[in-house]
Amino acid sequence: MGGIDFVIPWVDGSDPEWRARKAAYTGSASTDDRRERYRDWGLLPHWFRAVERFAPWVRRIWFICDQTPPAWLNTNHPKLKIIRHEDYLPEAYRPAFSSHPIELNLHRIEGLAERFVYFNDDTFLIRSVKEDFFFRDGLPRDCALLNAVPTDDLVRKDPDARVFTLFLNVASYINRDYDFRRCMRRNWRKWFSPCYGKDLFRNAMLGIWPRFVGSVEPHLPQAFLKSSFERAWEQDFDILDATSRRHLRDDRDVNQWLIRQRQLMEGRFVVRRPVRDAVFPLDQEDAGLHDTIRRQLKPMICLNDATLAEDAFERKRRALIGDFDAILGQKSEFEA
Repeated sequence: MGGIDFVIPWVDGSDPEWRARKAAYTGSASTDDRRERYRDWGLLPHWFRAVERFAPWVRRIWFICDQTPPAWLNTNHPKLKIIRHEDYLPEAYRPAFSSHPIELNLHRIEGLAERFVYFNDDTFLIRSVKEDFFFRDGLPRDCALLNAVPTDDLVRKDPDARVFTLFLNVASYINRDYDFRRCMRRNWRKWFSPCYGKDLFRNAMLGIWPRFVGSVEPHLPQAFLKSSFERAWEQDFDILDATSRRHLRDDRDVNQWLIRQRQLMEGRFVVRRPVRDAVFPLDQEDAGLHDTIRRQLKPMICLNDATLAEDAFERKRRALIGDFDAILGQKSEFEA
């Protein structure tokens, strides 16, 4: 069956040359160009330490960047592959300053395993996990949890993010491609698994609608099949190609959530208990975040960047590095 790969994209937002290239494409009011999309918290070494310590079974790490890799990174590590955008993105999709074309074309990486886990650089393992945490019987582990698209709430909290359009766009294309009710009936045990706990009630209420209304998107490391991307490109070429041709984030985009939802609709997953309360907005003072890391209370977490004054950012950055040093203080072989 082959091994399991990890994929992580990275960008150095402080790189003057990269910023100059990006500025050439900036200016449209429909783009999401906030600084926190690219800010460096200094935690990437800890991401590699976590993989080495908590997931030593990983076959290969694909590190996607369109710049010089960090100077501290041991690019000769046998498990590490540095991938530049031109290595897998078609010319028409470059340059890519949006994460959407970068992630929607992952299946084009030559040598990528059929089973892989997609990480963002703000998502971390914080305790040991086995391979079957992400895959079982050759299929991704996941949770089919319905949720109404929370447009008003997201606009009020973050008026410049336009994240809610992704929920709407993905739901629209899922409804174009699938009969939602039929998908639920075909795999009802996966949609109504007892391990979902309280979320079962929401599934039951929203499952009465004839069309897919949206889902919970956990913003945590996500297991995928490469073939799911290939199938999506066969059926949804129009929106995937259009999104990939946009150099910056746009209200009309979809992202890898569309691939994930297709896996759920097709039943190409094995149910897993939800990882709850593992996404921490960094503009909030949350003592639970530090406790979660130091006591390793979750298998994985997300540190969700937000608008912060420079002094607050620096203070929180130092605190988080201290938290990760407490559990991952020793350098990994991925560090030169």
